[in-house]
Amino acid sequence: MTPQQELIFQISATASMTLWIAAYILIIRRGFKDQTYGMPFAPMCVNVSYEFIFGFVYPDMPPVNYANIAWFFIDLAIVYQYLRFGREEFPAVFPRQWFVPAFVLGLVTAFFGVIAITLEFKDFHGNYTGWGDQLLISITYLNLLARRGSTRGQSVYIVLTRMFGSIVLIPAQYVQAPESILLPFLYAGFIVFDAIYLFLLVRQCRSEGINPRARV
Repeated sequence: MTPQQELIFQISATASMTLWIAAYILIIRRGFKDQTYGMPFAPMCVNVSYEFIFGFVYPDMPPVNYANIAWFFIDLAIVYQYLRFGREEFPAVFPRQWFVPAFVLGLVTAFFGVIAITLEFKDFHGNYTGWGDQLLISITYLNLLARRGSTRGQSVYIVLTRMFGSIVLIPAQYVQAPESILLPFLYAGFIVFDAIYLFLLVRQCRSEGINPRARV
């Protein structure tokens, strides 16, 4: 990297790290207040796997590796919330005793899936898995809102901090992979789905008589 690229990368990555830490804290806070989990199951498994892999197994360059380590330990609280409160929302079509095995299967699948993509595409910065996970998060939050039919575990501040936490990382990503065709598609995808989700979440807040700006 040139000195200018290095500066762009550092500023972009640090801003992203700060906003995503805020998003995780807001998710955890809202989850305990509503006695539920605030991160959909599939991206939760990918998040924990991704952060462990690129924090410890294939550490990314600083400060991204430090961010992954910090995110991993914060994310463990979200995993706890899922295990503590998620059984109540476990699909009735499955036996109740499958709840923990299903969690383990999801986590193992996500972990080795991230490893496989990393090795297959030599993606040791986690570019494709990270941005693919971001799109997965945006889509599954829409599903979470539709499935619950309420704002439980959700707030506009959560979606804004995680959305802008990813947007501010795009300049750093361009420094690492300026010629990628897939990544711009993923950027556009998660922004579109987050915008739809934000609109629907605000509408749901108002239908419940909740001021979206007052729900933290």
